[in-house]
Amino acid sequence: MPEPYDTVFSLPAVDDPAETEIGVLLMGFGPERLLAGLGVASGGLAEAPAGVTVYIDQLRHGARDDVTFDDALAAGAGRWRAAGRGLAEIRVGPGALSAALRQQWAAAARGLATAAERVPALRTSGDAERVYLIACWLRREEITRTAEELCPT
Repeated sequence: MPEPYDTVFSLPAVDDPAETEIGVLLMGFGPERLLAGLGVASGGLAEAPAGVTVYIDQLRHGARDDVTFDDALAAGAGRWRAAGRGLAEIRVGPGALSAALRQQWAAAARGLATAAERVPALRTSGDAERVYLIACWLRREEITRTAEELCPT
């Protein structure tokens, strides 16, 4: 049975971190773009989440010579696998999950931060890697399937 969702409508808080808005936008990306973004962010090729997004789009359109989109995708799949079992340690709190992406994002960000204190594989090198890891975690089933299909080990 699917997890129950709290469907109460709420507006975004004006003092939400910018990371939340970027995360909500990333949730609209395909799983390949999220995995490639995780690869770029974890490889230190771009530091800010928006910079990673631009970098990935440049790779998709063949506008970069340093790496390919497939390289970034493979790196992202590798990072996702490295996070592995630690991903199961992320808890988003008791009760029903919110249907609101901003609330899901905030809960996942708190869960990742708490889990990363105990699980070294969940620690990130900066904002971009953290944002892309959270986005991938929120779509973990789809991301895992994509990593297995496109980048088998």
